[in-house]
Amino acid sequence: MPITLSDAQEQLLHRLFPWARSRQDPTGTALQALFDSEQWRRCVPDPTGAFHRTALMEGPLLAQEYDLTTHAHWDAWELGAVVVDLRGTILLNQRYGFRTGDRVLRAVAEALKARFSGGKVVRIHDDAFAALLPPSAEEQVQAGLAEELPPRLARAVLDVLPEDGDPRPAPAFTVSLLRLKLKAPSHWQVIGPLAWAECERAHVLQRSGSASGVQERLLDLAGPVPLSHR
Repeated sequence: MPITLSDAQEQLLHRLFPWARSRQDPTGTALQALFDSEQWRRCVPDPTGAFHRTALMEGPLLAQEYDLTTHAHWDAWELGAVVVDLRGTILLNQRYGFRTGDRVLRAVAEALKARFSGGKVVRIHDDAFAALLPPSAEEQVQAGLAEELPPRLARAVLDVLPEDGDPRPAPAFTVSLLRLKLKAPSHWQVIGPLAWAECERAHVLQRSGSASGVQERLLDLAGPVPLSHR
């Protein structure tokens, strides 16, 4: 028996996903967007083949990794991150169209997954990915990745760019490297948002020229909190 949404439910759905409406089936596309967003939160890869950022920030992407390190009684929970930003995607979309732009993003995600087979590749923004290296990945972030990755990723992009008679653009990337340690995290749900925030911070510092090489972070979640008295 088909389910019919009430007017109030349809209005709420359209407010949640205003960008998902189509002229042919505005409610159907918004409803599919709702299904997609919940699937991505539950760690089903998005169309690029990477995990969506909601799997990291709200979902259980790092739950098993937290359990492994907790049971091992390590001093701190550790995570390496390689953040890759494809520059000039607007120009690529203008020249080749959005379908080719989508293929480019898939190519970048697949290249990262192939390089960091033990890690978890997360799409943290529309055109930016983070390869997360938890302890089970058995690989640490090294400074040499900043030189290794751009040509590897550029080849992956050029493989999907069509020939149109003009020279194809040279794909450019910003690569940010991070080693993060969290002391005394109380639950795996705490880790995801902190990991995302530190990836963001590392990337901003790299792009602004305020940091280079491998950035180191230590967050002590059991540290003292100054109290103010009035």
